[in-house]
Amino acid sequence: MVWIASRTVFWVVVLTGLAVANGLGFLNAAWVFSPSLAWLLPPIHIAVPWFRYKGLGFQLREHDLLVRRGVLTRQYIAIPLARIQQVDTTSGPFERLLGLTALVVRTAGTRAARTRIPGLPSARATALRDELSRKGHELAE
Repeated sequence: MVWIASRTVFWVVVLTGLAVANGLGFLNAAWVFSPSLAWLLPPIHIAVPWFRYKGLGFQLREHDLLVRRGVLTRQYIAIPLARIQQVDTTSGPFERLLGLTALVVRTAGTRAARTRIPGLPSARATALRDELSRKGHELAE
């Protein structure tokens, strides 16, 4: 939902800027404020993250972390816990406002060397980060 909020703010700023520029005579943007295809872009741009969010999923298994992405094209990434080198949590301003955090897993290799799981509740992301770090350390020894 952070994606939707940030994209909504983006379009409010863009359309307000266009309205101000048009009102001051700097821009002849009659096409922007007419019923045209230009009005379809913001709703589509705002709705796409909802579908991306619905396609996200993960499962912590005994020896790996399975991450699912995609709606039309499904992608599954199995990250062996023994190959995890670093686990981070990050949160931007919108995420902090909503109490959400993204988990970032870095591994050795090139294919999925950096995998991000966004939109987790902060407590869940922190607990998962600690658990992945602990399990990865145990398996590496």
